[in-house]
Amino acid sequence: MSSQKRDYYDVLGVARDVDAAALKKAFRKLAIQFHPDRNSAPEAEDQFKEINEAYAVLSDAEKRARYDRYGHDAPGGSPFAGQGFDASSIFDQIFGGFGGRGGGRGGARHGRDVRRGLVVNLEEVSKGVEKEVTFRRATACGNCDGSGAHPDHPPISCRTCGGVGRVRINSFLPLVQACPACAGAGKTIKVECPKCTGGLVEEEVTVTVPVPPGIASGHTLRLDGEGGHPRQGGQPGDLYLDIQVEAHPLFTRNGDDLICEVPITFPQAALGASLTVPTLTGKARVKVPAGTQSGKTLRLRGKGLPPVQGRGIGDQLVRLQIETPNTLTSRQKELLEEFDRISEDEDGDGAQPKRKSFLDAIKDLFD
Repeated sequence: MSSQKRDYYDVLGVARDVDAAALKKAFRKLAIQFHPDRNSAPEAEDQFKEINEAYAVLSDAEKRARYDRYGHDAPGGSPFAGQGFDASSIFDQIFGGFGGRGGGRGGARHGRDVRRGLVVNLEEVSKGVEKEVTFRRATACGNCDGSGAHPDHPPISCRTCGGVGRVRINSFLPLVQACPACAGAGKTIKVECPKCTGGLVEEEVTVTVPVPPGIASGHTLRLDGEGGHPRQGGQPGDLYLDIQVEAHPLFTRNGDDLICEVPITFPQAALGASLTVPTLTGKARVKVPAGTQSGKTLRLRGKGLPPVQGRGIGDQLVRLQIETPNTLTSRQKELLEEFDRISEDEDGDGAQPKRKSFLDAIKDLFD
């Protein structure tokens, strides 16, 4: 191996069995570190060339196989010999240039996105709804058709970039950036429009939003193209609506199921009863079995919410809670005291198994 060149694997700091993904990751890290436009050290330019040369060989299966067999002293010279090495082209392939959204020559301009909250209730969630949303956004000025120039003095092509909107920076690695003279617009304005700023005015708009059934708090709806307009033409931004479902006085939500807490009296729990309970679509009847304990849950199939995606409808869970009276009449108190005495005397049949089990445990503990 020639003593004038370092081993390509050492240059990139990788093992000889490195895979393509790890190789690319190592190159990216080093290329950013030693890029001459980022690193002012005198040796950075040479190191950047060396890094790009090593990656160009090792990222090509044929060149890599030849290098692994012969190294830099391969017959006919280095695997890079006569290849017309261009560090900028390799760097751009990996990093895709320096343009962001709408960046790069010919890239479309995008307006600003708008984000708002949208409140819906459970009844609307159960069947879907269309809601009107009013908000403010930037739009093209009607006086100048969005150009930003006075109608009597239309914009002219930028002399610095020739109307392209991008200029090339002369450095070791040629870079392209937005033209500083026209800010990437490709045109310059002699006299500004008196009714706008840069071709945009603010307007209040109302749009109709279709809210799908089953949507939940935390979901976001996007309406393409309903956001702000960009300066001097291009693609509008989007409208994002963050959903908040209002709390309901009777129902709480558990996924696609609804939970309704229903208070019942002790006699209803002990003797059984037929109850009318609310649902989102009206009233329903449920049967409370005799001997029901507080917290027992009854299920009403298909009385819940639809899923945002998929089929089927959730259920409504009726959770029974035995309510103890806050006050008693003398007669009620008399009857309950009699009931308690009878329960103490005649509980051998296990009519109150939880109470009996608890009392037995206490007895065993202290005996």
